[in-house]
Amino acid sequence: VFSLIVMAVLTALCYPLLSIGLSYAPPIQFAALRAVIAGLALLLLAVVLRRPFPRGRRVWLLVALSGLSATSLGFLSMFGAAGLIAPGIATVVAGTQPIVAALLALAMFGQPFGRWQVIGMSVSLAGIAMMTFPDIVAGGTTAVAGSALVIAATFGVAFGNALTKRFAAEVDPIAAAALQLLIGTVPLAVLAYLYEPWTPRILESGFLVIVAVLAIGGTAITFALWIGILRRCPLNTANAFTFLVPLLGVAISAIFGAAALTTL
Repeated sequence: VFSLIVMAVLTALCYPLLSIGLSYAPPIQFAALRAVIAGLALLLLAVVLRRPFPRGRRVWLLVALSGLSATSLGFLSMFGAAGLIAPGIATVVAGTQPIVAALLALAMFGQPFGRWQVIGMSVSLAGIAMMTFPDIVAGGTTAVAGSALVIAATFGVAFGNALTKRFAAEVDPIAAAALQLLIGTVPLAVLAYLYEPWTPRILESGFLVIVAVLAIGGTAITFALWIGILRRCPLNTANAFTFLVPLLGVAISAIFGAAALTTL
């Protein structure tokens, strides 16, 4: 439970930092830097601690697919959305992830959910719609596009989580998370090279602080924690805690605000 709460706090903190960081770097370049720094940090830690790496073609395939889904698609969509809608709204829309994950768990594992879970997810979905609909309508096509990208990221993360559940009990969390991130970095790096120019501002201290916090706190720790949690916890139960993310994300945006974060 403590690990899940820590994950929710770190995830919620990411959204306002994404919005600030995009003033320094274009989205794909920013996403690739976040993923590769987090992956290399975990890889170094796994080597120093002599953690075992995955074995077997099946496990490697699942790790690779989860990395492409959660890291490549998830980061690409979320970073693109961060420049289009407010961080608080992005956090709330991303709160649909547990619902998507529950449906995927039903389809992939035959893991049913009971009446109270259905009621809870319905209430949550209604709450998310009520919180975001006025702002999306007011924002016009830009807000709609940003919300669509957040939903795409949500599907990527949910599918990646479902795949992670299939191998979580067979791997070391630190080594597997490092591979997820580094494999997922490859498409991001290729797209950044092909479609975005080099941005000298990524060497500025403000951006380096933001990307370091996102990479270590919001990515490396959360990816490793998540695999460790799924080793001993049902997917639907773990995902239920991510409903805390919208609440925390809105609170963080309200408390700190973009102006306070720009001091970084």
